[in-house]
Amino acid sequence: MDQKTPHRADPEATRYSRNSLTRTSIGKTVSDHGAAQMDMIALRAYRLRRVQEQLRKHDVPAILLCDPVIMRYATGVRNMQPWSMHANIRCALVPAEGKAILFEYHGSEHLGEGLETVEMVLSAKGRYNLDGSTYAGGKSFADLLMSYLPPQKVGKRRLAVDSRVEYFTGLHLQNAGIEVISGGRMMSDAQAIKSDEEVQCIMASLSVAEVALHRIKQAIEPGKTEIGLWSILEATNVEFGGEYIDTRLLSSGHRTNPWYQEATDRIVRPRELVALDTDMIGPFGYDADVSRTFFCPSGRPSGEQRTLYRTSYDQLHHNLELIKAGATFREMSEKAYDLPERFKQQMMPMTWHGVGLYGQWPTIVGRGHHEKYGEEGVLEEGMVLSCESYCGEVGGSEGVKLEQQVIVTRDGYQLLSDFPFEEELLGREI
Repeated sequence: MDQKTPHRADPEATRYSRNSLTRTSIGKTVSDHGAAQMDMIALRAYRLRRVQEQLRKHDVPAILLCDPVIMRYATGVRNMQPWSMHANIRCALVPAEGKAILFEYHGSEHLGEGLETVEMVLSAKGRYNLDGSTYAGGKSFADLLMSYLPPQKVGKRRLAVDSRVEYFTGLHLQNAGIEVISGGRMMSDAQAIKSDEEVQCIMASLSVAEVALHRIKQAIEPGKTEIGLWSILEATNVEFGGEYIDTRLLSSGHRTNPWYQEATDRIVRPRELVALDTDMIGPFGYDADVSRTFFCPSGRPSGEQRTLYRTSYDQLHHNLELIKAGATFREMSEKAYDLPERFKQQMMPMTWHGVGLYGQWPTIVGRGHHEKYGEEGVLEEGMVLSCESYCGEVGGSEGVKLEQQVIVTRDGYQLLSDFPFEEELLGREI
C-alpha cells in the first residue's frame, strides 16, 4: 500500500490534510509559530471539557493535578515543563464545573492570567516550608486546598489526584476527611480522543520530525557519531518551535540489537544500519513518535539487513491493517503479526500505543502477550496511535526499528506520518 494514500475509502479519512494547517492563530499561546497556527481557544476548551466530563462521570467534584503535562492539557498553561517534571513546584485544582485554580511557581503567576480556562492564579510558594519540612508544608497546602474545594451536598467530600501529588499533601487531605481517589485513569480516558485542533498540532510536530529525519538521512556517512546524528533531531525541533525530546533512541551497527540503546559517541561505520525513534515533543507540546532505520553507505545492504528490514516492514503494515474503530484490544493482539521464530524473543510486546502530549494510553500488546500484559478495551474514532515494529535476533549483529503514527477512523485509519521507507533496504520500489 502506498504510504501516502489514506487507508480504505473512508469519507472522513482525508479530513486532516497538510493544507489544513494554514490557519490563523486565535487566542493566547506560548508556542505559536508561523508554520502551523490553529484555534488555541477551541483547543483549550475541548481539553478542559474532556477532563470535566470524566470528573462528572465518576461523581468527583474536582481533581488536583501536579503532573505538568496533564496540567497543560487541562488548563493550556506551560511553565518550565521539563524542570517541573522532576521538581514539584506547581499544580492545578480543576473542578467538574467552571474554571481551574492554578497554583503557579512563585514569580510566574502571570503565565496563567487572562486564559479562559483559569479562574484565578495563586502563588504556590506556600506548598512546602523553606526549612524542608515537607510534612508541615503538606498540611499547610492541604488546608489551603480545602478552602477551594467545590461544595458537595451528599456524603464524604471526594477529590481525585494524579500520581504526582506529594504524599504528605494527600495524607493531610485524608486526615481532614477528604476521600482521596486516583485520577490517573480518568485523565488517560480524557486524553484518548483527539479534537481536530489536537490532530493539527500533532501534524505540525510530525512535519518537524520529518524534516529532522530527512536531515539525519542526508547526514549519515562513515565517521559521524550517534550523538552527532541525534543532535540533528534536537536542533531541528528547536528551530521549528518544538520543545524537547523524550528519549535519545538512536543507535548504529551492533547497538541496534537489542533495541532501547540510547545514542553514544560511537562512530558509524560503512554498511551499518542506523535506527532511531523520534519521541519528539514538538510545536504546541504534541508528540511526534515515528521510527525509521537507514543504511550507511557505501556499497549495498546485505541479504540479512534486507531480511530484517522486510520482516519489520511486513509486521508494521500487517498490524496497521488491524486498526479501526470498534476493534477490541484482545482481537488486535490475537491477530497481530506472527514474527518468525528466530525474532520472537526480542519482539516488542507493546505494538500499539496512544499518542498526544506524550506516549499514552491505550497500550495494546502484540501476539501472545495479551493474557499476561494486556487489558480489555476498544478502539474509538479519533484516537491517535503509533504502531511499532522491531526485528532483531538474539545474538544477531543488527536490528530494524520502524513505526508509524495514525488516527483511528470509522472504517480504518489515516496515516499521519508521511516519511518514506528505504527502497534499497526493501529491495524494490515502494
